[in-house]
Amino acid sequence: MGPKKGKTAHAVALQLLSRRALSEEELRCKLRKRGFASEEVEQEVARLLRAGLLSDLELARMVMRAKLASGHGRRAIYAALRQRGVEGEVGERALAELSPEDEEQALSRAVEKALSRFEKGKASHRRQKVVRYLLSRGFGLSAALRATEFLGGELDEEALDEPGNPEDFS
Repeated sequence: MGPKKGKTAHAVALQLLSRRALSEEELRCKLRKRGFASEEVEQEVARLLRAGLLSDLELARMVMRAKLASGHGRRAIYAALRQRGVEGEVGERALAELSPEDEEQALSRAVEKALSRFEKGKASHRRQKVVRYLLSRGFGLSAALRATEFLGGELDEEALDEPGNPEDFS
């Protein structure tokens, strides 16, 4: 029994999962914060995994779909998965399921949103703002440049280049 109102780790875990999908790591942290011993937490996580009520891969897929729908790219998805405690093989597996078509649709949504935000100004300044916006949404520089070619205007690519921006995520 846990310290809070005599509830079991199982009851607390089910209550937490009824509110929001959680990663294994998120559930572990929440149960520990509520005073359950590490051994009890690990037993409960294992129990929920066996029952199919806890799945980092399904959570990763859900996060990925939500991020794509709101116009985010691969980097943003990766960051969201890490933030939720889904890393390593499971995160890589989910990202491997990301199709080029899904990424293109998300990029199109992000471009539309950016264009509505940055309606005025010179073409080069507008394009630069849109490219920066796309970079902030987790798209690679090459994808952002390609998606904004129709806007025209010269760009200061050095100003857009971000350190540690691996092109393998493009």
